Amino acid sequence: MVSTANSPPEKSKNKQPGNMELKYQGRKTSRTNSEQRRRTILEAALRIVVRDGVRGVRHRAVAKEASVPLSATTYYFKDISDLITDTFTLFVEMGARKFKAYWEDSDSMLKVAMSNLEPADADSRQVFADRITDLAIEYVLVQLHEHRDYLIAERAFQQECLRNENLRPIAFNHQRFFLDSLETFFARIGSGQPAIDAELFGSIILHVEYQGLIAGFEEEQTNKLRSMLKRQIELMLGICR
Repeated sequence: MVSTANSPPEKSKNKQPGNMELKYQGRKTSRTNSEQRRRTILEAALRIVVRDGVRGVRHRAVAKEASVPLSATTYYFKDISDLITDTFTLFVEMGARKFKAYWEDSDSMLKVAMSNLEPADADSRQVFADRITDLAIEYVLVQLHEHRDYLIAERAFQQECLRNENLRPIAFNHQRFFLDSLETFFARIGSGQPAIDAELFGSIILHVEYQGLIAGFEEEQTNKLRSMLKRQIELMLGICR
């Protein structure tokens, strides 16, 4: 989740998670081969972001990484700003598809957990909290172990948003997709303030992902992660002791 300083655009009441409004800035293409080359250039730029940060994205460096002539990068992207903006757009688009796929895979498990939830019963709420904690931990560990490059790129773009206001609308889309999905989840489990719970829980996910990137997640760190997530979930369900 990329946090930004300005106020985001007003969210439509009918907007559903996954309905993102993304627009590329570079030269539009109509031929399949041209679009593939453009995509190759953006994927190369994204690898540079992971390795060297956003400031490492330069036409010459990207051309070398993509194994294309320098003229190809300047043909599709008139300046470095368009190249960086479209690289971030591709990153958000890829991330949205990945998160949506994970959400859909977890939906059946969530439905099973909810079918066994009896809101008036404290033991039932505790079992439900434990199950949701397990799902959240699984999500974070999968991110850290299988999508580490994605998390590194996310934080690189997060920092660049402080300097480059052109990236902020894209960042709002990225943030909104993540929060809309969490808000939908908390509404389904009966939260009285699903939007607030989504913000709080999303902040915890962001924090533990960052800790995992810089410190790793051995057994001790995983147990700490479990305790943090469980505490927040229990607070939201009103069963915290």
